[in-house]
Order: sequence, then structure tokens, then C-alpha cells
Amino acid sequence: MPSSRRLVRNARLLLQSGIQHLVDDPALLVVQVSRRIPVSARVWSGKAMQTIGTRVLGGGGVAALGAYMAGDSAVAEQLVADPRVTKSRLGGEVAVLLDRTDLISQENHATTRARAAWIRGDLSRALEILETAGRGGSHYALRLRSELQLLRPGYGLLVVKKQSPRVPLQPADGGTRVLHLVTNSLPHTQSGYSLRTHRILTALREQGIVSAVLTRTGYPVMVGCPGADDIDVVDGIRYLRTLPDRLGATPEARLNQEVQRALDVIEEFQPHLIHTTTDYRNALVAQAVSAAAGIPWVLEVRGLMEQTWIASHRTAKARTAAAGSEKARLVAAREAELARDAHGIATLSATMADELASRGVDSSRITFVPNGVDAGLLSDHLDPQGARRHLGIGRPDAFVVGAVSALVDYEGLDILLRAAAQLLDDERASADLRERLHVLIAGDGASAPRLAALAKELGISDRLLMPGRVQRGDARHWVQALDVVTVPRLDREVSRSVTPQKPVEAMALARPLIISDLPALREVCTRTDGVECALAVPADDPGALASAIAALHADPKEAQVLVDSGLKAAAERTWPAIVRQYDSLYAAAAARHQEVLVRG
Repeated sequence: MPSSRRLVRNARLLLQSGIQHLVDDPALLVVQVSRRIPVSARVWSGKAMQTIGTRVLGGGGVAALGAYMAGDSAVAEQLVADPRVTKSRLGGEVAVLLDRTDLISQENHATTRARAAWIRGDLSRALEILETAGRGGSHYALRLRSELQLLRPGYGLLVVKKQSPRVPLQPADGGTRVLHLVTNSLPHTQSGYSLRTHRILTALREQGIVSAVLTRTGYPVMVGCPGADDIDVVDGIRYLRTLPDRLGATPEARLNQEVQRALDVIEEFQPHLIHTTTDYRNALVAQAVSAAAGIPWVLEVRGLMEQTWIASHRTAKARTAAAGSEKARLVAAREAELARDAHGIATLSATMADELASRGVDSSRITFVPNGVDAGLLSDHLDPQGARRHLGIGRPDAFVVGAVSALVDYEGLDILLRAAAQLLDDERASADLRERLHVLIAGDGASAPRLAALAKELGISDRLLMPGRVQRGDARHWVQALDVVTVPRLDREVSRSVTPQKPVEAMALARPLIISDLPALREVCTRTDGVECALAVPADDPGALASAIAALHADPKEAQVLVDSGLKAAAERTWPAIVRQYDSLYAAAAARHQEVLVRG
């Protein structure tokens, strides 16, 4: 597509999406836009907005939104606690962002009340609010109605174009070809999800499996990449985009746009099989494409959507309510139903496999494909001082603890900051540790402003470095810049079942690890012979984490024991070795699909 036409199309997609968000959830739109700028600029913008809102506008929703953006949730909550603020459209929207839906009343705008109900997981109630207010035909109501429809048991996407059934999987015909349907990808999104996808694809290529990759409708334009092309090539892997001239008006329509785009790709690529990942929206697309093209599909379960959503709520009370909500029930049931329909299942951990089996998925159809590491990391052992010099961050004599991570609440990085503050204030801690201790938190996410604000509140801002989102090629150097890597995840259901990528990479890079004592983390940090490769401390406990940091600082030999053990564990989990599991998964899925066709 000519660049001028592509830019016009992308601008139209951004404008269409921006207008919809401005009408439906203006506060969230401002927050999402702010996340495209560095943390320091985000905090400065929030404080400026708070100042203007307070001094010029006399407080209100603008000041509350500014405080929220700056990471000062306490001030934002104080402001929205004033009924005069919360009753305004913007103030009410900020209350919803703060998870203070208890502050929303009948006096609020119908859309804000509906959003509050939706955030609580009361999906049917959200639609009822809009319909009662005479807004049942609004775009927001259409969107919510569509999302609820997608969660209905047995509901499938409309397939406009059908193709003849394809031949069964036959690796001997020149190599297996697989169409991957994914949510996001490199180079526009760098996350555990996109990095796992890319490493799987490159390892599959080394084994002779040819892949085509298709991302969701509107991506990456919708995440702020107006210059995005229809294809990106990263390390020889081709990422195809679903970028229509206009976005579908509802979530269902957008999924159907992806279905049609996938069928176009299939006509040219002629894959033997479809491979997709959670959540249920990707699974619905794969299910529809499989039915239309007559080829098997496999689902890779990387997490449980309802658990991630539950963990996003700020208070224990809100999380308990969310766990018992209509949304949690519908999402769990829908994902289990689609997993049962897939011709094969892959998942990352034994903990997750057990959970899927408890939801009625046949355990004989589940293949365990854990997170792995690039073999090159096993010999890339730059010391912390050398890594810090390479990155130009100085502090060669510091003792640096921290993480390279997505900055979301359940990662527990506030626990790390509190642990560091305790050590710096504890006269019983060694003078050397108190003098040299610094914290490094690399990455970005919703929690970034709050972490910066907490460091200031604790009086340790001068000991904290937050470089923000780091380049993919430098990610390993940020891990190597740490003397101790911490994974202080909070005790949430999502943390107990989902195994992250970061501990395996830290072990491969010869760094000692401290983890929260949670099943998924223990699983990933234990060798096949049962030897543990990390110090495990109680979750949500800054004091325990502080003691573990002090122990590794005081005993370098113990730290080296963890490093040696971790290197052996990482060597067992290189990507080329791990992705061999997909050969058997694909073959079993093809056989199962053939059985279904024969039964007819």
C-alpha cells in the first residue's frame, strides 16, 4: 500500500478510536495517551494538570485526574471523595479509575454508572443502566452488548467466507506451515507475551516449521503507532497486521474483520494448522477460521483472563467482589469451553495444567511448554559493574537490587521499595549495605507513577533508578546491571498460577534470585532434580524481602551457589529444546481433527 494511503488509513483508525473513547471514557483516554510518554514526563504532566485544576478551576475532576496520573492516588481519592467532584462526568470517571465505584450514585452520568458496574463485573447491570436511561442505542451500549454476547456459552463468530477442508498435517510435504493468531507483537510491544511469541517463532523456524503471524484488528495503530505498516519483519519473522479501512463498530465486528483477514492469509499461505493464544477473543477467531478453512487449531493458555482482571482491583474487598462477579464467572466458563473445543492445548506450567483439568479440559490433550531462554544468554556473563558501564548509568560500586518487568500492581515492586527503605533505616543492617544499596526498576506500566511517588514518600528517590521502557537489545544488560534480581509478586491467584519469563532469563544471565514463595514461581525456579535455584520469601512481606537481600549481600558464596544452580536449570530450558514439544502437539491436534472429520 502506498505510504500516503497507509497514513491516511491509519489516521482514520486513530481518529475513529479516539472519538469513541472520548465519548465513552474520557479520563481513561487521557491516561492511555499519557502512557506513551516517559514516566518522568507523565508525572510532571499529571502534577501540572493537578495544579491547574486546583488553582484555576478550584479542584474538581481535572485536579483528581492529574493526581492520578502523577501517581498520587491518595490525593486523587481525597478529591473524588467530595460529592461535588464525583458527580461531575470527569470526577466520576476518575473515581472509576481509582476503583472507587462505591462513590458513584444515581446522580452520575448514565455512562459513568454503567462503567462502574462493568468495572465491578456486573455486565448485565451495566447494560440495564444504559437502557433505562434511554442510551441503549448508544455506541457504548452497542459495545458492551457485543462484549457480553461474545461471552455467551456456545456463541461463535460469523464466517462470511468458507473454504474447502485442507489436507491433514503432513510434515513430509515440504515442512509444516502454521498460522499464528496473536494479540500483539514486536517491534511495537515488548512484553513477556510478545517476547515468548517471538522466541517460539524463531525456534520453530530452526526446526523447519514455517510460520505466518497475524495480530488483532487495529493493532498496532490503536496503541499509538500511526506510521505502522501492514507487515513488520523482526529477525526474519513476518508479522502481518489486520488494518481495515474502518474499524468494526463493535468488538464482535472487529473479531470478524480478523477472521476475514486470516482467511485471506490462508489462501496464500496454505497452512496446515492454526496456533493461537489466550484470551477467549483470540480463541474465538481461531475457532471460526478453523471451521471455515477446515484445518485444526491449538490454543496456548498463557494465563487466565479473569484472574488477571481480578488482580487489577486495588483492594482485597474489591478483589473478593470481582472474584464472585458475573464477569469472572462468564470469562472462566467461556475460556474453558473454548479450550475444550480446541484440537490441542499448550500451557506454561504444571499449575496451569492442573487448573485447566479442573475446568473440564482433557488432561491428555494438554502439552506442557514452559518458558525458555535463548542459549546465547548462558555464556553472556557480563558482571554488574561492566553492565552498568555499558548502559552509562554509573554507580560502579553500588549494590543494586531490582527487576526488569512490566510495572503492574501484582508484580509487587512496591514491596521491593519498602524493603529497601527498611534496610536503609535499619541501624542493624551492615554499614556497607546501607551505604551502597540502590534499587533499579526497568520497564513501564500502569504502576510506574505510583512507584515513583512511593519512593519519594519513603525518602529513597535518590536511591532509585527508573529508566522506563528499555530497548529489546538492551534488556539483558539491565538484568546484568543488577547484583540481585527480585521477583516480589503479590499473593494473587494470577501470581500463583502464571509462570513469568524473567526468572529463567535471570538464572541464564548468572544472577542470584529472590522470589515470592508462590507455586508458579517455585516451579520455574526448581531444577528437574528438585534443587531450588532462588531464595523464596513470603509474599507481601517487605521485612522478609529485606532480610533476604541483606543475607545475599553478606554471603557472596551463598549467592554464587544460587547462580550455579540457576545456570544448570536454565541450560535445561533453551528454546530449541522446549519447542520440540510443539511437534507432538501439532501432530496430535491434526489427528484429533481428522477423527472429527471422519465422524462427520
